[in-house]
Amino acid sequence: MGALDDAISILGCFSFEEPTFTQADIARQIDRPKATVHRALKSLRESGLVDYEPNSRVYSPGLRLYELGQVFRSQNQFLDLIVKQLQQVCDRVGYTGYITVFDGYDLTILQVIRGKNPLAITRIPAYKTIAYSTSNGRAMLSMLSEEEWKKRIPDPMPYISPRTPSNHEELSQALEKIRQTGRSFATEESLAGIASVGIAIRDPDTTEIFGAAISFPANLVTEQERETIAELMDKMKSNLAGIKGIFE
Repeated sequence: MGALDDAISILGCFSFEEPTFTQADIARQIDRPKATVHRALKSLRESGLVDYEPNSRVYSPGLRLYELGQVFRSQNQFLDLIVKQLQQVCDRVGYTGYITVFDGYDLTILQVIRGKNPLAITRIPAYKTIAYSTSNGRAMLSMLSEEEWKKRIPDPMPYISPRTPSNHEELSQALEKIRQTGRSFATEESLAGIASVGIAIRDPDTTEIFGAAISFPANLVTEQERETIAELMDKMKSNLAGIKGIFE
């Protein structure tokens, strides 16, 4: 067991029912030598993750954990708002919606919202896809500076499809177009026969970027229907962009 494992085990001891422990209590609970627990607690105290009360000689969760909890709470408040907004779009158009975050070179799906259309194609939460091959991924990349987005794109870029940017120059042009038009589309790139309209939204408190997309059968949706989906996604982004006051 490494130092990180020891720290995780120690933090896992605390609960609402048992918010404080002595060093000896922790050593018994996680079945580790007292010297090992002492070193881990020293590091956790120095980082603010646990507090120590010298009179009673007990440890408790520290202020830094509270701060991290507030970050998580704020992030999930905003995520809840994204879910509600995207649900409305899915109900309106009948197709599947996705919410994503960056994960290295990839995107990870946080949430999937099924539409009522029987042709909807659903990928499960935690599924990963290459960021620059999706409409929402490119929308997210367009919110970054050139230096930042290049850190999220391999060089050379793996081949995805004939429609997907194949190098940094092509991707740079695609991202600039998204910035100028506010629209991000993908057609038969990460999935054959599937198109999508995507947007990106930055959490006003944590600054994390979320992506959202509606996917639909490429050959069964008319240009007018595609434009309607794009307009609904534009409205969703506009609604979320004005949400900062909720958290102040």
